[in-house]
Amino acid sequence: MRSRRFTIATLAIDGVELPLKYGDLLVASQPGATHIDWECVVMPFDPAPIDQGAYRVAAVTLEGRRLEGDAVLVRSVSGTHILRGAGALDGISEDEIEE
Repeated sequence: MRSRRFTIATLAIDGVELPLKYGDLLVASQPGATHIDWECVVMPFDPAPIDQGAYRVAAVTLEGRRLEGDAVLVRSVSGTHILRGAGALDGISEDEIEE
């Protein structure tokens, strides 16, 4: 498996900006997979929980790279939210993921 981690500068969920204290996006590629697996862990300034469901997530990394895709909320605990990719992640190709 190959993986790459990005620090997130800004995040929007369904088009609504979520100001962050911390944000991390991990992408992984497994042999034979049809798309890149990805997961986003964020801690916004507002600790309010996010409802379970599917969302469109758009992240901008510290380097200014925009990564976007559909995700589902895995859990929202103590102000930290974990969203798992539910399909492709636009803005990165498989050959950019490190061994």
